[in-house]
Amino acid sequence: MALEIGTRVGSYEVSGKIGEGGMGEVYRARDTTLDRDVALKVLSEAFTSDPDRLARFQREAKVLASLNHPNIGGIYGLESAGDREALVLELIEGPTLAERIAEGPIPVEEALGIARQIADALEVAHEQGIVHRDLKPANVKVRPDGTVKVLDFGLAKAVAAESADSAAGESPTISLTGATQMGLVIGTAAYMPPEQARGKPVDKRADIWAFAVVLYEMLTGKRAFVGEDTSLTLAAVMTADPDLAVLPSHVPPPVTKSLEQCLQKDPKKRFRDIGDVQLAMEGVFETVSSNPTESDNQLSLKIWQKPWAVAVGAFIAVCVGVIASAMGLGGRSSEVPMSISRLSIAAPGIAISAFQQPLALSPDGGTVVYAAVEDGSGISQLYQRSLNQFDSVPIRGTAPGASPIFSPDGEWVAYFGPGEGLLKKVALAGGPPANLARVNNFGWADWGDNGTIVFSGVVDGVRGLWQVSDAGGDPQELLVATESEFLVDPSFTPNGQGVLFTQQDPNVGNTLSVLSLESGERRVLLEGSSGRLLSTGHLIFTRADSMWAVPFDESVLDVSGDPIPLFEGLQLTSMETGRFALADNGSLIYLSGGEDFQVERTLVWVDRDGVEEPLAALPRAYLYPRISPDGSRVALSVFSPGETDIWVWEFMRETLTRLTLDPAPDEYPLWTPDGRELLFTSQRVAGMREPHSRRADGTGVAERLTEASTHVYPQTITPDGQFLVLRSGIDAQDLVTIDLEGDRDIQPLLIDPAFHERNADISPDGKWMAYETNESGQFEVYVRPFPGVDEGRWQISTEGGSMALWSKDGNELFYRSPNGSIVSVPVDTEDSFLAGNANVVVEKPYFTGAGVLVGRAYDVSPDGQRFLMIREDLSEEASNTTINIVINWTSELQGRVPIE
Repeated sequence: MALEIGTRVGSYEVSGKIGEGGMGEVYRARDTTLDRDVALKVLSEAFTSDPDRLARFQREAKVLASLNHPNIGGIYGLESAGDREALVLELIEGPTLAERIAEGPIPVEEALGIARQIADALEVAHEQGIVHRDLKPANVKVRPDGTVKVLDFGLAKAVAAESADSAAGESPTISLTGATQMGLVIGTAAYMPPEQARGKPVDKRADIWAFAVVLYEMLTGKRAFVGEDTSLTLAAVMTADPDLAVLPSHVPPPVTKSLEQCLQKDPKKRFRDIGDVQLAMEGVFETVSSNPTESDNQLSLKIWQKPWAVAVGAFIAVCVGVIASAMGLGGRSSEVPMSISRLSIAAPGIAISAFQQPLALSPDGGTVVYAAVEDGSGISQLYQRSLNQFDSVPIRGTAPGASPIFSPDGEWVAYFGPGEGLLKKVALAGGPPANLARVNNFGWADWGDNGTIVFSGVVDGVRGLWQVSDAGGDPQELLVATESEFLVDPSFTPNGQGVLFTQQDPNVGNTLSVLSLESGERRVLLEGSSGRLLSTGHLIFTRADSMWAVPFDESVLDVSGDPIPLFEGLQLTSMETGRFALADNGSLIYLSGGEDFQVERTLVWVDRDGVEEPLAALPRAYLYPRISPDGSRVALSVFSPGETDIWVWEFMRETLTRLTLDPAPDEYPLWTPDGRELLFTSQRVAGMREPHSRRADGTGVAERLTEASTHVYPQTITPDGQFLVLRSGIDAQDLVTIDLEGDRDIQPLLIDPAFHERNADISPDGKWMAYETNESGQFEVYVRPFPGVDEGRWQISTEGGSMALWSKDGNELFYRSPNGSIVSVPVDTEDSFLAGNANVVVEKPYFTGAGVLVGRAYDVSPDGQRFLMIREDLSEEASNTTINIVINWTSELQGRVPIE
């Protein structure tokens, strides 16, 4: 009998039914003792009425409870209540793998990532002598963060009736008789190896067979063995071979070969261990020929087009380094130089246009984490690439994410969430990200051995260097930047007593400095950026696109020799810091190319049905589109290396005309209500970005509207053209106004030092102002009366929102959701403010500028039926980006720059 909601089974209160299977029914329940949700698997009466079977099940469950692994669904205990027996299980949200496959084949990269986690779970169980016996897609769940959980380890053995005749005391997990008696789901037979189908004893090689069958189904969307009923399915298992020709063409050859061997009918011909399967799939057993013309101390690996071949070479190179290190060949005292290996791995879409550092290398040199953009939205996500694996896999929950750094033990990655203004961390083994600190204008970080993260950025409106516990908490101030400088790219010295950092000052240039954490003394070391102090006694740093090294005396925190150039062609961020990372084992990774690749963005109309109509404007780095009041033109900022200017595109004539021409950046265009002038911010007069205006027809000269004491950016203007609302500040972002018909002095409008207020838009009737603020912990869109902003407030978005925009008739309010879609909310502003239910009007993610920009990256046509969006397409260079890797690079460094 089904359990009603509210029924108690021991200390567990049922809150709903999840499903049912051969063992019984599964319910969601609340653990009233520990205050957590669990899954209750209530055993069927046919099961509990057999004392021998129940006793056996209880014994097995105790053994299975010993399994503790991130990829194994946990067993919390057994519960008896009257005539009910229940297994208390970890409640795992997310679809089963069977549900995922029902939607179609899973992409190769994702399928292999899931397979790796399944294999990890099997390996742990097999090491403890536990065989799953019923591995199938329905027994695998994929959590929203990408973590895979394998369920019901060994329970098939516990369910099966014991037979005194059985040679091994076991019957098949599913037979025709068993299926009838126990009500097991028909179809499990499709995942049995032949020996299990025949009722013979099984061992861990049965799981290896099932693993291959599940992977085949993920890659093809089809079962490997098919029959109209169970008997025909079993016949196919015992006599037929799966069609490997239907595998996607880009499945790596080692994977295909591994599947073939896993699916051998004779278990003696299969792999004996799941660990061997993983190595084989990684290509470790493939033959790699060396080039006899290469020197003895340098292995040059040919970078093949197929990613699996790159991974093979990387894995071998890492093994060489590890073995050499174990033999005592590393370090400054080494008499036998370790070999230097150079290779590359593909990183398509890597976030090379952001100012943050896009990549990190684990302390052991075996894993690369990088930020990449794949869908043209400008929103970057973190990916990890183990050098002994085939492909890069996304780290779930890290979008938007930038500037990754590894923990000293290599198990965690900290990163910056630019859309949220948060420093976060995430475990590579899986799980949701955790917030560490709120920070803006983040400029790189380092994770010390003492459990402290040092970072540069802005906290509570103060720009400088900060440190925070890796468990989270309030950041502690280390060094405050002066008015004209930025302090970026900090890194701990090896002894943890100092912090190297880059001091950026337009009046001086980039200098590398050191801060003593003991005395608080700050000292300039030399001209350069991106300093890293190595345990070898070297300080490496960058000048322009070149890497340099100099001996360094850590005891006095000062250089002790002359800098020597090492190599050039290093790619730089827009803050002129180098894109590279080092591992404790002496490996180096970097991006080549002295400047950021030019981004290619196009302008497109998108209607409410999602239909695109590209504009004829050539691809450029467009920003902040603003449609003229009459809908005939659009003004944009256009970025190019060394300059940013305002351009105007005319829809009818299909012409793009440059409106401003000045070395200083001109950004954030805004039309006056009559369409005759464009307002924008420019740094052409003074050191601050101040509001300017210029006639939209290009005649006359730009006029500065007012003098500012901090950077200000035009946001919106009242319908009568009298009041201009601006965002004020880089560090602390607030809203201010200028009376264009009065004295034009900047006056405060909405200021809160603890939070940001930005992206304001005045309603067409001039009575309301929409804007975004992060006072709730994430940016949300709100509406206030204007100009009396203290007279009330209404929250519009509920799960994150930014870039608010009124429709021209004032009946809709648009905003951008965190996933990049455009959301519409109907509003009524006639008597008071009323908002209706939100609905998505543009689903496909377009360029948002997340991670760098805070201005609105879209606009709406005067009739409200079309949206002008920016689509960012990766250039050919960006699509083919590779990460360069040098194994044992410090050995080469020691030869080039000896330490006496």
